[in-house]
Amino acid sequence: MTEATVPTGFELRTPEDWVDFSVDDEASENRVANEVWMRAVEAGFTEQQAGQYAEQLRRSVRLARNAGAVHAAGTFQVYEDGPLTATVLVSVVNPPATGDILGALTAVVQPVRADGTWRRVSTAQIPAIGTVGRVHGIQNVTQDGATMRCAVMHTVVPLPGTANVLVVTGSSPNIAEAKELFELFATITATLAFSYEGEAAALTPPAASVGEVGS
Repeated sequence: MTEATVPTGFELRTPEDWVDFSVDDEASENRVANEVWMRAVEAGFTEQQAGQYAEQLRRSVRLARNAGAVHAAGTFQVYEDGPLTATVLVSVVNPPATGDILGALTAVVQPVRADGTWRRVSTAQIPAIGTVGRVHGIQNVTQDGATMRCAVMHTVVPLPGTANVLVVTGSSPNIAEAKELFELFATITATLAFSYEGEAAALTPPAASVGEVGS
């Protein structure tokens, strides 16, 4: 394939009440944490409670940065029955040289375990892209040594013209709303489209040059 067939960027639409997170450096973690802390305090939570929610988002941004994510977005909203925290991360991943990653995903099944965690594997359709692999379920997520139970959805998208894949990960500790969250993550992921002009979010980790596809 020619170089022109390789996407230089992507577009992903999130709800209006979501915000895009910079994942460039440690300062981005502080900006996210401060914003969540202020929202929580304004909503009537104690400073200690606000600090707990802020730290959850801080860990998510740190995890994204350390994993080489190219994009992160999220929300912190307060409703009558409590707060809702959710994030969506986009990463470019170089899969193992042996085997087809989509085929491997569809071969993996995890039934409900005694601790309540589970995982289901399927395929999905993204209008602008086609068939993609998907894993969703309730998982124990560890970030910086802290473990929390989360609703998690990974969507694995082949990156045209390369051996890499784009992984869109939606995650939230609000497992009581897992069904609605999975629908939301699927809706957000369905807006994914590749760009070949270098004008959208770049398909490179933050340290790389904007508009270049990572190797």
